[in-house]
Amino acid sequence: MEVRSLSVSAPISLVLHGDVLDPWCWIAENRIAIAAEELRGRYAPVEHAALPRSWEARVPSAAERRRLAAELRRAGRQPDAPPFSPELWTANETGPQSSAPALLAIAAARLQGPAAARALRSALREAALVVGLDVSRRDIVIEIAARVGLDLTRFVPAFQAQATERALLDDICAAWELGIESGPALVIGENWLVSGLRTLRDYRALLRRYLSRCAGRPVEHVLH
Repeated sequence: MEVRSLSVSAPISLVLHGDVLDPWCWIAENRIAIAAEELRGRYAPVEHAALPRSWEARVPSAAERRRLAAELRRAGRQPDAPPFSPELWTANETGPQSSAPALLAIAAARLQGPAAARALRSALREAALVVGLDVSRRDIVIEIAARVGLDLTRFVPAFQAQATERALLDDICAAWELGIESGPALVIGENWLVSGLRTLRDYRALLRRYLSRCAGRPVEHVLH
């Protein structure tokens, strides 16, 4: 990543790469938001970048569904976890076959503004990881989009457009080229990469460390 000097007078960007279907990304987002809020506007709100666990549609095996259900149970034991349910992988015949529909939907919603994208992302994530709905089904995605108030006359064509898919895949490939391979992966200020879930204490320390490093001098890329 590029090395640059940063002014601490402007809020520093926080970009979290991950998947809507990844419970660890949800936990990471909550912790990062708390740590950033404590620093009184020094950091911008967390932005999201798609990093799919699976893109091509494929029916998961029974063993994979058991593993993913166990992961949700394990994530749910974190003291600050949302109310995860394994029903996504136990109540459906197959479970989601791909992350692509949900991630494409968020990209399509972004054409109606960042607030629309945030609302749809939050609703899709809750529908999948708490309620247990299969958000790889396009009819469910469109129903959720209507529920959060998106203009479907604009959303549906964008959701189905090949241009939306090409642009999203370009963004995903750009992240891979920077060495961002799996979520949750936090990029601080465009030049620090923090891979994997960290504790709230760790995120607090990392954000403070970044501030101390970037105050009045160039910040070197650091892979934590």
